[in-house]
Amino acid sequence: MTLIKSLLLGSAAGIVAVASAQAADLPTRKGAPAAEYVRVCTINVGGAPLVGFTLPGSDTCLKISGYLTAQIEGGNLRPTYNNASYADGSTNSRPDIGYSTRGQVNFDAVSNTGAGPLLAHIEFQGNSGLGFDALGNGVVINSAFLTWAGLTAGKHGSFFDYLAGGDTWKDFYSPDHSGTPINLLAYTASFGGGASVTFSAEEPQIVAQTETALGYRSPDFVLALDLAQSWGGAHIAGVAHNAIVSDPIGGTNNEWGYGIIGGLTFNIPSMAGDKLALQAAWTKGATAYSGVTSPSWAEGDNGANTNGNGYIQDYDDAVYMFGAWTQPTAWSAAAQLTLKISPSFEIDPEFAYGSYHVNSVDGVTGYWVGAVWDWTAAKNLDFALDTIYMNSSIKGVPAGEPTTADGFNVRLRIQRTF
Repeated sequence: MTLIKSLLLGSAAGIVAVASAQAADLPTRKGAPAAEYVRVCTINVGGAPLVGFTLPGSDTCLKISGYLTAQIEGGNLRPTYNNASYADGSTNSRPDIGYSTRGQVNFDAVSNTGAGPLLAHIEFQGNSGLGFDALGNGVVINSAFLTWAGLTAGKHGSFFDYLAGGDTWKDFYSPDHSGTPINLLAYTASFGGGASVTFSAEEPQIVAQTETALGYRSPDFVLALDLAQSWGGAHIAGVAHNAIVSDPIGGTNNEWGYGIIGGLTFNIPSMAGDKLALQAAWTKGATAYSGVTSPSWAEGDNGANTNGNGYIQDYDDAVYMFGAWTQPTAWSAAAQLTLKISPSFEIDPEFAYGSYHVNSVDGVTGYWVGAVWDWTAAKNLDFALDTIYMNSSIKGVPAGEPTTADGFNVRLRIQRTF
């Protein structure tokens, strides 16, 4: 028995050895490669976290965001006193209501470099509208810019602006090149304590409605100082603006205009988010930076409406009048309050005053009062009601025409952000 057991065990060992050797000669089957999952990424840009996902095969963090807004607008507009022709050929009627829909998609691509985050931002807007104060129809690139190591280049809001268009749908008397960004090249140097200084060469903002603009010869140069603190913030900026315009009688005028703006924001400790912001701007020969041209209901007029109730005021950087060229002066002051009544309800009242004068017999003054009533019905879903009243007085109107007018504008907006 012992001999038989030894033979059996030896045979079994030989079989196992042969099988192992044969197995070693067979090709090896590798497992399936691991799936590459989308990775969430966070990179701080300007002191705020940008959360997105990493593009496969790169170190770029991409964030996609945007909104869809649908709204209905209305106002008590009347025909202009000089019966200007409108786009539809009519001279004595305007729509009282309008509808607008906008879809916007934002792309933010950012990666870390030795000199800080490299960011590219692009906004695509698609608009559809008709009637009073409508958005129009079409797709545009609203803004597109890059930032890196203090550099900003591309289509971006002006560094001159502070409150810009305000909280309501219709701009109030305030310099605003942010809702409709402009092309620029700027550098920002940041210091300790929340202070920074920016120098920017920006797309020229020439205003010439009675005169003829003769093209762009120089950028608008902006120098801005900003301060961000726990109590709020401050902003002061100046602009040098060159406009070459002509008049059939006065020939060509080539002068530099200038402007200055100052603003303060105070955080109110009653509830997080409550704040009061104040702003004032003054210009000579740089009317686009004064804020007086911002709150215009342009319904196909050959000028700019000062209040949406029929009056037209032409604005210029330089005017040939009484045998000489004159640079108009303009100024505006504005206040904006943010009140968080509850986590889901907010009221934003605004007030502004503006004045534009060519001389003692030609100009316009007006004031603007409005508020936004905003209710967050659900996460990323807002209902907002804008109510606006404007009143202005104008000099130099035709004999027999009234010199004052006022007007209302109301808008209901429903917006879903993502």
